[in-house]
Amino acid sequence: MSEFGTYQGGLFSEEVPDGRTGAEVRLGDRGILARTQEGREFRVGYRDCELDVGGASGRMVFCRSRDRTLTIFCEEKEFATALLRADGGSLAFQLEQLRSIRRGENQRGRRITSLVVLASLVLLVAGYFGLIAAARGIVTALPMKVDKQIGDLVMKSMTLEGETVRDPDVTSAITTIVDQLKPHAKIADIDFRIKVIDAPILNAFALPGGQIVVYTELIRKSESPEHVAGVLAHEMAHVTMRHGLERVAESVGLVAAIQLVLGDVGGLAALGVEILEMAAINSYSRDHEAEADEEGVRMMHDAGINPTGLAGFFDLLKEEMGDLPDAMAWISTHPQHDQRISAIQTQVDGLEEKVYSPLDLDWDDIRQRVGGDVQNKAEDLDES
Repeated sequence: MSEFGTYQGGLFSEEVPDGRTGAEVRLGDRGILARTQEGREFRVGYRDCELDVGGASGRMVFCRSRDRTLTIFCEEKEFATALLRADGGSLAFQLEQLRSIRRGENQRGRRITSLVVLASLVLLVAGYFGLIAAARGIVTALPMKVDKQIGDLVMKSMTLEGETVRDPDVTSAITTIVDQLKPHAKIADIDFRIKVIDAPILNAFALPGGQIVVYTELIRKSESPEHVAGVLAHEMAHVTMRHGLERVAESVGLVAAIQLVLGDVGGLAALGVEILEMAAINSYSRDHEAEADEEGVRMMHDAGINPTGLAGFFDLLKEEMGDLPDAMAWISTHPQHDQRISAIQTQVDGLEEKVYSPLDLDWDDIRQRVGGDVQNKAEDLDES
């Protein structure tokens, strides 16, 4: 054993089976010696040695003979340092060069790896948002029956905060307004279905596909049927402009996007229920609200109903907001009333002149019908 220690390693040579074998490596006075388990010895002289560094760990030292017929290698951490001491420094230059090259390769490798990771992340993000964008494009191109499917599912799962009004005079009055507006809707063949709910909520809302809920408080507080007509036109515009489906599309996740791209709308319907079920009243953005105001005004004008009725409704909201319960919290997500009233008036001023006919409804009677004990009236109607 030399003073420089003995190390575990191996060798490559055509003289051993399979060209490679394990060996005990030691550093002698004039070269690197390797002894196999069979007792055979191999030697590479220091002066004839060509070094290389590599292996999976990056620190394996290869000692090759000048004619490349023999290579002795060792990966032990102390081997390189002991090699420099044993050869008297003749291999120091080679080893330092190799270490320098290795450090450079490592740095380049890290930079390349970082670039590859960054590029992969960019591609993943781009692919994700590209897929989401594609899904949203598909959503807007879907047939209206998808809107109806979502709206019907949401309606079945919602709590409407009150009993359904079954007084035919009340429901007929609301239906009459909708029927007058419907021929002038952006999409004419939507099956608008009306439900009047007895609850102290000064509002109405529409679900994708044409389900419309009107609360009795809206009827009670509205001084004219044109106020209610303005609200109904606004809600019908949400339906015909497919704002509900757009709202769902904004929340399409990766899984739902993949399903849509593959043609499966079942996931979209489930997502629509989740998004709209608890937020049917305040699920629209300010842009959607402004668009629905504008479209509602157009519909009223074309239907011969005074479109200032919608502005009148917002005037009513301004007066009532301070006294309203938590049900009016949705107002905070909508554009300010003064802004909406001003925008409506500006739009009305720009419309071609037209003589509007009052809605042919006994509005005082309708308001009185929803102002009393609606539940008892409904029970009386059922018994008659």
